[in-house]
Amino acid sequence: MDTTARSIIRFMLRTVLVASPPVLVALLWYICTDPYKVLRHYDCYLPDPTENPARIGMNKGLVTFANFHDRVAQGHSYNAFIFGSSISCYYDAETWQQLADSSGRAKAYHFDSSSESLPSMAAKIKYLDELGQPLDFALVVLDPIIMGSDESAGPAFVNPPQLQHTLTERLSYHYTFFRAATNADFLKSWIPAQISGLPCNNGRNMIFEPQPIIYDRATNQESIPVWDSIISADPAAFYCIHPLQPSPVEITVATTCLTGRRAEAMRTIAEIFKKHHTDFQVVIGPNRRKTVLNPTDLQLMQSIFGVERVHDYSFSLATTLEQDTLLYDNTHYRPVFADRIMRLVYQRNRYKSLR
Repeated sequence: MDTTARSIIRFMLRTVLVASPPVLVALLWYICTDPYKVLRHYDCYLPDPTENPARIGMNKGLVTFANFHDRVAQGHSYNAFIFGSSISCYYDAETWQQLADSSGRAKAYHFDSSSESLPSMAAKIKYLDELGQPLDFALVVLDPIIMGSDESAGPAFVNPPQLQHTLTERLSYHYTFFRAATNADFLKSWIPAQISGLPCNNGRNMIFEPQPIIYDRATNQESIPVWDSIISADPAAFYCIHPLQPSPVEITVATTCLTGRRAEAMRTIAEIFKKHHTDFQVVIGPNRRKTVLNPTDLQLMQSIFGVERVHDYSFSLATTLEQDTLLYDNTHYRPVFADRIMRLVYQRNRYKSLR
């Protein structure tokens, strides 16, 4: 071995020895605290915001799967599922199951993730199918903007472990949370919060849940009753604290997004629904940006799912969300508006069945 090679090896060994103690300390701290609740099982992933105001923002996909298996183990049975991104959380499960099935057979559960991509949604539905889970009823809630997104590697958006199939994917999953929890930006907020018990967003990234969400474990549903009360009583005060971006004057047609993996995801979902004889509806809702579904994508969805099962309100209700009081923020419309969409869907279907 020449002198140069020996020098390189010595340098690498010294680097490892110097770097190891800090890494080991960080790893030990991460394992002990598990701030994102990904290393161990927890009975409650989303505690009450009044009792725990400093709540780390959770990965909703992780919560969805963990809570589902916990509830089934406790004897709950489900046969009706609402799929979608966080927007779908505000479609009330009890209202929907009554609209979808007047006989009372439907037992609803939200099977959502934050910024749900179409391939991720298809993987969830395939997971339920392979589990032998009844899929008698389904509501698929989409948005033209989110439909064009792909899986994100961020802590709030990465796919849950049940959808990570290879060792590399599982390691990458855990590295995402380890890296997020052990950087200075995270600790600048986390340490003061541990002392004060209050959220302290001192870093560049917000690590605490900004919304006082109330969580229903029976249905995996989120609601924000405190904000609803404020909006009802004094909307000007609410939107002064939580201002919305102005809604554009013009409507924008989204670029075509249903190609490749996304189009295949739609076909996979349709095939599984057909296999289970699922009574399903697909909703494409409007958004504050007035971005509407591309007609080419709408035609493809209608050919895959059937014209009568695809309900595109991104254009017909595009101007409705100019009304601030229908929104919590620039992305999420409130249950009162989701309820309106659900009733439009199911009343339309009942009218067609009577003709």
